[in-house]
Order: sequence, then structure tokens, then C-alpha cells
Amino acid sequence: MRRVLGWSLMGIILTLMTPGCNNGFGAFQIGVGNTPNRPPLAAFRVLGQFGLQFSAVVSDADVSWNVSGAVPMNIIVINNESVAGCTCSPVRLIATKQSGGSEILSVQFTSGFAVREIGSTSDPYGVVTIQNNTKTPGFSPPPPLANPDVRLFIRGAITERFSGLFEDSQTAFILDDRAPALFLFDHPDGPVDASVTQIQNHLGPLDIDLLLNGAVVEHAVGGPTVIIRQP
Repeated sequence: MRRVLGWSLMGIILTLMTPGCNNGFGAFQIGVGNTPNRPPLAAFRVLGQFGLQFSAVVSDADVSWNVSGAVPMNIIVINNESVAGCTCSPVRLIATKQSGGSEILSVQFTSGFAVREIGSTSDPYGVVTIQNNTKTPGFSPPPPLANPDVRLFIRGAITERFSGLFEDSQTAFILDDRAPALFLFDHPDGPVDASVTQIQNHLGPLDIDLLLNGAVVEHAVGGPTVIIRQP
């Protein structure tokens, strides 16, 4: 059955997410220079039937982003307020299947190694809503769309692990995750740049788009290290 196939795929990816299998998957932030380590960033994992198209609205307390793509995809919010070792600022994702079939669409919210929330649907054009703080949602009225809308989309071999330095003019984050991954910048201060390095398998080049308000303004391909800067 398709539901079984979808959950089987999700189980494989969950296995890849465990600390013993990948030594650090989970949108972790480590200190830059002499600065201390920071809490894990808000991360959503869109799983289920491989290649299933979806659309989504990602929100935190201040802004929203419209996202579209295919399973699997990791979506990480950069510069979202985090304190006390967890992502406390509210974040939410509303994902909609772009299919009238019974394929499964599953979404996880993760903080570090831990899966905090999970939801799924197999309904035709089904909708999944997931958020990290149901008591303080912070989404009424919905926040405006990000402006500027700056994002990095990192493609490569599925589950290819990478580490990267992501920064604007004031703040830097060193993150560890897997392709394909979409990084959304909350209120970037000035131009954004990134240096991304493959740290597992090297099954093919990394392919990175830097987007500003929906348009690709810089594109870079290569490996094991790729540097990309906002013009």
C-alpha cells in the first residue's frame, strides 16, 4: 500500500537522523570565533512519498514564507529567536499536497536530534499543520511575508551531509544538515553569504541557489566546498 511505502521511506530517513548514524544531523549551531554555541535552529522535515509535490507556508512570530518543492526537503529558519537551549519563538508550517492521489505527506518539527512534533496526511490535496508551541502560536493575525525574502536552496545527492557558515553583516551561524535543504533568513542585516562543505560521501557536486524576493541572484556549483555571496 502507498501508506506503507511512504512510512517506510520516512523510517529510512529517520534512521539517518539518529546521532549514531550521522554524527550531528539536526540544524545545530556552533560558536563562531570566540562566541558560544547557540541553540538548534527551527527545522522542518518534509517526508513521505518520494517526489511528491507540495506547497507550504512557513511562519515565525514576525514573518512568513511561501515555499514549494518535492519530498524530501529540509526547511530551516535562520536567525529565529532561540533561548535556553530550545527554539522558543513560535514557528509553524502548513503544507499542502499538490496531488489528488493517496500518497502520504509527512512533516516533522525537529530541534537538534529530537523530533518534537509530527503530522501527516494521505488525503487528496491534504493539508498538514505543525508548530512548535501550541500554547503560544503567535500567528493571529498571520505575519506578513518576509521582505526582503532571502533564502538559500542547497541541492545535491539525497541526504548528502554538509556543514556551512551562513552569515549576514552582523550574525554568523555554523550549521550541519543534509541536502536538499532550504534556508530561510529572518530579517537579514545586509547581504548574505555562505560557505558550504560536503562532509560525507561526495556523491556529486553541491548546487546552490541564492534567491532574493523569488529571483535567483546568484548560483554556484561545485565541491567539496562551495562559496556563494549575495550581490
